[in-house]
Amino acid sequence: MPKHSCLAWLKAIKLIAFFLIFSSAISGCATPQPPHAYITNQLSDDLSIIDTATQQVIHTIPIGNRPVGIAISQQGQRAFITNSEGVDVSVLDLNTLTVIAHIPVGAGPVGIATNKAGSLVYVADWYQHTVSVIDPAEEKIITSIPVGKSPAGMIVDDQSHRLYVANRDDNTVMIIDTDTNQVLHSIAVGTAPFGLALAPDNNTLYSVNVGSNDVSVIDLKSAMQTNTINVGEWPYCAVVSPDNSHLYVTNQDDSTISIIDLINPSIIQTIDVGDSPEGIDITPDGQFLYVTNWGDGTVSVINTDNYQTEKVIKTGTGSRAFGLFISHD
Repeated sequence: MPKHSCLAWLKAIKLIAFFLIFSSAISGCATPQPPHAYITNQLSDDLSIIDTATQQVIHTIPIGNRPVGIAISQQGQRAFITNSEGVDVSVLDLNTLTVIAHIPVGAGPVGIATNKAGSLVYVADWYQHTVSVIDPAEEKIITSIPVGKSPAGMIVDDQSHRLYVANRDDNTVMIIDTDTNQVLHSIAVGTAPFGLALAPDNNTLYSVNVGSNDVSVIDLKSAMQTNTINVGEWPYCAVVSPDNSHLYVTNQDDSTISIIDLINPSIIQTIDVGDSPEGIDITPDGQFLYVTNWGDGTVSVINTDNYQTEKVIKTGTGSRAFGLFISHD
């Protein structure tokens, strides 16, 4: 083969190899990591981490004294967990899976929420009837907001600069301005509101009312309750599908979840899960529901295509996961 032909052939091979490697790199960058579900196990004092791609527990981490609530910063790579009897918040580094801080809070930390950056953390104090605002970088409370009696579920709306708080023993949901930490509205809802769910368009909030076995629909533009949807016995938490078409509600005393059509608000199906379901969240693609079952220490994985339980995963004792517990990597 002539020398110039060999050189041309070698250049062609190198060019092909370059594009193969480049294409592989692009493909690798475009493939997101599967989200993880972080499950607080209140009675075994630990946290189960589930890989949602394999639907298996990949780590179990000692976390604190009676962990209950969880909030995940989608940008800051941190998880924040309330320890109800440790009266503190554990800060978990999601890269190293190590607890890097325990931040003291008030007498009864239960509900917890964070902004996407993880720069501010809000803790509902069940006994002191306040929401503590924490700076996790400084590892301290920077202010305290008086709210209603026995605050529980909370959600941060970064887009609207709002914090939503369910006050169980006041039968109210409060809207708080996160820039000023002032209460803007107090909205009467059903009996004993506990969990909250925010629609993806940030226009509608759902309050899960334990005592009246229903869900209050709140229009956030008018700050008014506009509808009530009956569900099962002793409802606890809820989550909205990413396409804003369905609401999923856990019913503790029924050991079921209610599936609600949000186009024509009504229950379209009821699914049996484990004993005393509490926390509920959905994968970012809307494909799978994860339901924590307090009574039998499991997580039910439900396929939203057919509403069949695809898998039951053993976690810890008293699995609760009160809050939004699936990461959006």
